[in-house]
Amino acid sequence: MEENQLVYISNVMTCIFNAFFALPAIVGNVLVVIAIWRTQLKRSPSNILLSTLAFADLQVGLTVQTSFVCYKMAEIFRADKLACYGRFVNIVFGYSITAVSLLTLTAIAIERFLALRLHLRYKEVITKGRILTTACCFWVVGLAATSLYFIHRSVFGAIVIITELVSIVVTSVAYLKIYKIVRRHAREIESQRRVSLDPNAQIGLNMKKYQRSTFTMVIVFMLSFVCYVPYSGVMAAKLKYGFTANVKIAVDIFSTVVCINSSLNPLIYCWRMKEVKQAVWAVVKRNTAVTPGLNDQSMMTFATIPPQLRHAAGSKTVGNGASSK
Repeated sequence: MEENQLVYISNVMTCIFNAFFALPAIVGNVLVVIAIWRTQLKRSPSNILLSTLAFADLQVGLTVQTSFVCYKMAEIFRADKLACYGRFVNIVFGYSITAVSLLTLTAIAIERFLALRLHLRYKEVITKGRILTTACCFWVVGLAATSLYFIHRSVFGAIVIITELVSIVVTSVAYLKIYKIVRRHAREIESQRRVSLDPNAQIGLNMKKYQRSTFTMVIVFMLSFVCYVPYSGVMAAKLKYGFTANVKIAVDIFSTVVCINSSLNPLIYCWRMKEVKQAVWAVVKRNTAVTPGLNDQSMMTFATIPPQLRHAAGSKTVGNGASSK
């Protein structure tokens, strides 16, 4: 099969996939953003970061995937001017939003870790204002980095690869440290239960909720990892071999895989995080007679850390600060 035929088939198939997954990405992430900002769901720093990630995923469906379909269809029908405009929009928003998503995933992991390490100083250091400022900075950094694409593409490609690798390493290390602290505390809880006739059930409940919510973000990170790593490999191949027909096909395919990730994240939130699911359901049912059973107990944020877990992390910081580093 000739290269032109392969490119044509690739254009058609990636258009179909992007058009199909754009709507779920838009609807799902709109519901998550509204659920966080327009319902009783607690707007904690962690939920603000979650809404930042959801907003970035929303823009993927709204701008990146729609512009991709637009410029690919223009290529198929040889509308060069429209293809040029569509490609420009796709590049600007695609790379900017990718940067925001990666930085936000890393920020979520760091915030989860600091929630344990800072102990009582968490609310003093990690404030809503600082989180919002950080989220805005992510967009500025994303747009600034994308401008390098039009100035020096080789440098831009190298920056993309390095940024993705650093983000993956930092996020992985943060979750690994969280796992160690949680596992140590779980052993302490178990030893306390063995000598206590009346174990504190609420502590166990809070621990389970914290572990479940943190593991949810690990799933989101791993899914993003699976999507982004192949694309990084394609970017490396592009730097080495140039924008050949095979590289062009690979870029289209794996960039589509990255975009599909944005439509899956809202499903993971609602599957794993009960409070987000209830808030989304409240948004869907707002104008009907049926209202979900939202109560104070279910309105916990996924950032809620059991006081005993914070105490354990704080004790380790004081007693073993040097070794933990």
